[in-house]
Amino acid sequence: MWPFKRDKPAAPTIVFDPTHGDPTARSLIAAADNGDWKYARDVLTATTNWEIRAFYLDVLCDRRGPQPWIDEWIAAEPQSALPFLVKGDHAITWAWEARSNLQAQHVSQEQFAVFFRRLKLAEDALDEAIARDPGDPLAWTALIQTSIGRELGLEETERRFQQVIARDRWHRPAHARLLQQKCAKWGGSDELALGFARQTVAAMPDGNALGSLIAWAHFEIAVQISGEDYLARPEVVAEVHAAANRSIFHPAFQRTPGDQGLFGIFAIAFGGGGEARAAQACFDAIGDHPSKMPWSYLGDPATVFLTSRENVRQALS
Repeated sequence: MWPFKRDKPAAPTIVFDPTHGDPTARSLIAAADNGDWKYARDVLTATTNWEIRAFYLDVLCDRRGPQPWIDEWIAAEPQSALPFLVKGDHAITWAWEARSNLQAQHVSQEQFAVFFRRLKLAEDALDEAIARDPGDPLAWTALIQTSIGRELGLEETERRFQQVIARDRWHRPAHARLLQQKCAKWGGSDELALGFARQTVAAMPDGNALGSLIAWAHFEIAVQISGEDYLARPEVVAEVHAAANRSIFHPAFQRTPGDQGLFGIFAIAFGGGGEARAAQACFDAIGDHPSKMPWSYLGDPATVFLTSRENVRQALS
């Protein structure tokens, strides 16, 4: 099924950079390393685009273990929503650190206990953020993730999603997380996931990044099927092309920090469908700054990415 499994790759040389080369994101990591919450506050406050702020928030909070500087920030500015948002977002990362990315049957009861306890900590902090800034969609977006992790069910996850889009109609992180809830692996189904992706893409403005939902939904189906070239089905290829033409290949599309994952999921879908030229355009957009996702779904992300890229280049030579 997957073109990047055909050949043995060259020795991986990709170093995954969570900032994707963005200088502001790099400065946020340095600030967190130094406990400089005032700098983090100033950057997040100055970033008025919700999706770019979400990217910076994720970069800032993707840190292992407790982060005392966040509680110092809360103590210094207890009426501010931002430190509670940061605390909640980090607690989600910290929770998944305890759970790991293994399938549920391989996670111990002790791990699950820590996982759920940290998710509750995240929800408490996010509730405080919402109480202080009801118009911010990012806390509700994070609550979608805690709903999935706590297994609160599709109805509750969708309720939280509605809160996000009431504040930011086409918020990509919220749509991406709800799509995961609708996938079979989280208790949904292929039909639910594809239906949500199709409905969203049909309604979205031209040039919107949410066209990637189509590629993600088909990819999630493909990884469950063995011995069948699902992504090469003509109707799947056609739908992925149509979604890309409405989104990443549309003249109205505007790149934002961290969007390499968008091009990555399209590269996988096009590569799996034998559409080497379209896949190459995606690899050109990614350059040497890929995100771990979606490549990590299929093995060591550096190996998968490099082999996939090389195979596409060979197909065009």
